Amino acid sequence: MTTPARPHPGLGVLAAEIADLPPLEPLLVTPSGAQITGFPADSDTGPDWWRRLRDAYPRSGLWPLLMDDDAFECLEDPYTYATVEESLAQAYTLDGAALLAEFGDRSLRDYSPEYAAEIRAELASDGRWPEQPEQPGLGLRHDGNGRPLAITVALVPAAEPWLVPVTLHYGGWNGYPDPAEHAAIMRHWLDRYGAEPMIWTGTALDYTVTRPPLTRPEALALAWKYRQYNDGEYDLYRAETLTDLAAGLLNAPVWRMWWD
Repeated sequence: MTTPARPHPGLGVLAAEIADLPPLEPLLVTPSGAQITGFPADSDTGPDWWRRLRDAYPRSGLWPLLMDDDAFECLEDPYTYATVEESLAQAYTLDGAALLAEFGDRSLRDYSPEYAAEIRAELASDGRWPEQPEQPGLGLRHDGNGRPLAITVALVPAAEPWLVPVTLHYGGWNGYPDPAEHAAIMRHWLDRYGAEPMIWTGTALDYTVTRPPLTRPEALALAWKYRQYNDGEYDLYRAETLTDLAAGLLNAPVWRMWWD
């Protein structure tokens, strides 16, 4: 039996506060019965809509995400085997920083002794910093003629922005975190770095970041956690070493993550 969608009271808040809000369309009913609504935009106008809707979030309770068609196709098959209730309870009890540390310890045990020694040396600031590190911007693309591509601005009911993975109830495949772990890690990103989810596709996630690391040791520590979080590892930053990745994350206002 399908759980009926429940209209969210925050929709009325947005309608009252944002005079030019486009008509909202039903997009998806989550496994918890929450209705995700939204409207079409494009890769040029999407970031501005995100910022306006994010500013209204404390009153609306609706977290904005910029999504593509692949995201909705993936969300139709959530993969996770825990129930929504189980994921929500776990999300409040799990420690995201501790999870990442545990994942890191496991990685070092699994590496060859030589490679583990290389990583430990880099974490001790023994690596060579690149002069021009790759620092990608938001993953919003244009077509071959420079025209913006269509996206969807989605409004996700969530009591906290880091609970979005639980609302979507998506994950648990390959290296993709399950909803509870993802929420706990996202809470750590928010508390430590001021990182907020902005773009969500089927396999990628972009954050805007207000408190990025400002020193090399801090950036190296983040780079190691970044590697434990997503199995895309160095790809989006064209990095060959942990130090290359750290240089790309140093004072970066955007993070890009992806899962294979």
